Formats: sequence, C-alpha cells, structure tokens
Amino acid sequence: MKISFNIQCTFTFCSMLLITSVMPQESNAQRFNHGGGGGAARAPMPAFHPAPPAPARRQEAVPVQPSRVTINGGARNVGNHDFNRNANVNVHENAPAIRQDANVRHNVREDENVYHVRGYHGLRPYAYHPYHPFYWGPRWHPVGFFLSALAANAFRFSIGSQWYYYADGCYYIPYQGGYSVVPPPIGAIVSYLPDGYETVPVGNDYFYYYGGAFYIAVPQGYQVVQAPPGAVVSQLPDGAVEQDVNGQTLLFYNNAYYQPISQNGQDAYEVVTVN
Repeated sequence: MKISFNIQCTFTFCSMLLITSVMPQESNAQRFNHGGGGGAARAPMPAFHPAPPAPARRQEAVPVQPSRVTINGGARNVGNHDFNRNANVNVHENAPAIRQDANVRHNVREDENVYHVRGYHGLRPYAYHPYHPFYWGPRWHPVGFFLSALAANAFRFSIGSQWYYYADGCYYIPYQGGYSVVPPPIGAIVSYLPDGYETVPVGNDYFYYYGGAFYIAVPQGYQVVQAPPGAVVSQLPDGAVEQDVNGQTLLFYNNAYYQPISQNGQDAYEVVTVN
C-alpha cells in the first residue's frame, strides 16, 4: 500500500512538471503567431486612443445691417462704403442699364468709396487746408479784371446773343469801352489751351483744366464743360468763395463746389456734389 501511494505521488508530480513545461510554449506560440498553413495571420489590434474633444464653438458676432440710403438714383451707401459695387468694378463700364440713368452716370465711376459728409458727398476724404488763390502767369486774369485793349491773338465768338473774346485762357466781354473777364461760358469751343493746363482723369474720361475751367477734346479744339464731380485739381483761381456746408469749409467757383483734400501728400481740391 505504501509503495502504491509513493508511485501515485511520483506520477502526479511528474504530470504536473510536464503540464508546466508545455503551457509557456503554447502561450508564446499564440502571442507571436506568424501564420502558416491555416491562412494569413491577423494583424494585432491597434491601441485605442479616444478622439480629443471638439473645441468649443466661438459665438460669432452677428453684423448689424446698415440702414438704406439712396444716392444718385439707387446706389446704396452708408458712411464711406458703397455696398452696390464689388471691388474694382467700374459702374460706368459694367452696368449698361445704370449707364442710361442720368442721375447715376455722371459721378460714381471710380474704384473708390463714396464719402458722405453731412450735406454733400465726394470720392475722397475731406482734409482742410487754407485756400490760396492761384494765377496762371501774367497773361491770365481773374473774373472781373478790366482791360482797355485785348491781345492781338484774341478771337471773337458768340453763344446765343452774347459776343465773347478769348485769349490765353481768359474770356472777355465788351464793357465800358474796354473788356472785362467773365467766367468761361459752358459750350464755348477754343482752338488751343495755354501751357500749364492739367490733364484730369475721372473714371475712364479725361478732362483738361486751366484757369478754373474744365474742357473736353472735340474735333474743333477744346470745349468748356461743367466741372465733373470727382475731378481733382491742384489749384483754384482767384475768385473762389469759401462756404460752410454743415461744418465743413468748401469752396464755390463758377457754379461748382470743391472740397479741400490731400492727394499724394499735396494739397488739392475735389469737385463734389452738394445735396
């Protein structure tokens, strides 16, 4: 009986040793399985990383829609912003329907904002500077100047029933045995402009400026026209009158208003429309 018990214990101990030696090998075989015979081995599962939380959504400010202001027959402008035009879009070129509207076509033609200053508007910001009357040389004279005789190159023309004389950028009418300088009459055509005139771009158009008058080129020479809104000139002649328009000092000359501005660091004047 004792022998049988010892044999049984020995057998049990040996069985346990055999099982212990086999189990690690099977575990390693399962852990580092390279496949074979039974098909492709399955790739190990990647480590799980939870997605980061989404950032908090910032509450965007809702812009307040500006009030509608109608200028020049329908352009919607507020402050110095023209919401009716895209950047670098020329209304005169790209809106044939608007171009037919006489209230629009005459001054919103540049790629610039429209500035509204309490009673008038222009294309550039107001920048006050003192007014200094300008003279275009010894042969140019301001309105009201009297001459007893005209230069030899003066020529005569008529508009309506009025006779005029033109010489060196000045216009005269007979007066008390002599001649008095008058504002350039709209529609007058002259054959030349004196040296010193300016070429003034307004949108896609070009004007010529001399002695306070604007001209366009015509087959016969140069024709006097009304000052075009948006035109910028460097000088105003003697005879311009300063006027206060709701707190801003404008200059009035020959039926046109000019606002003082700064352009390229230089004093200048822009033709503006007064409401």
